[in-house]
Amino acid sequence: MTTDEIRTAFKGKLVGNIDMKKYVTLVLSKMPENIISFVTENVWFVTSFDDAWAFTFTGNDFLNKHVVFLSDDLFQQDFAQISWTIAHEIGHVVLGHKNRFSEKFSKERVTMQEEEADAFAEKYFTPSN
Repeated sequence: MTTDEIRTAFKGKLVGNIDMKKYVTLVLSKMPENIISFVTENVWFVTSFDDAWAFTFTGNDFLNKHVVFLSDDLFQQDFAQISWTIAHEIGHVVLGHKNRFSEKFSKERVTMQEEEADAFAEKYFTPSN
């Protein structure tokens, strides 16, 4: 799939600045079709807008979906770090990881999930050093 096709498949679930949209679609374009389809159907990517201080969603916007927040600081990093970080976050979603907000985790479980997301990301991108 092209990056334009991926952007269209998100159906408005890429919310924020143009850099985020560019990098998320580029990272996904390196992944298999089944991952692209799952992510574009089930994940919102959110960052700040270039032209707005704030924005609002309704509760139904995120119903049964995942939300990945990408900070403005991420987009100040180099291409490798941006790409790897997005792939790492996609890994958490694809691998079905839960977050620490919904339940209490042991340090071992957090470490395991981070290592699994790292391994997923490394299939597609090399982390920057």
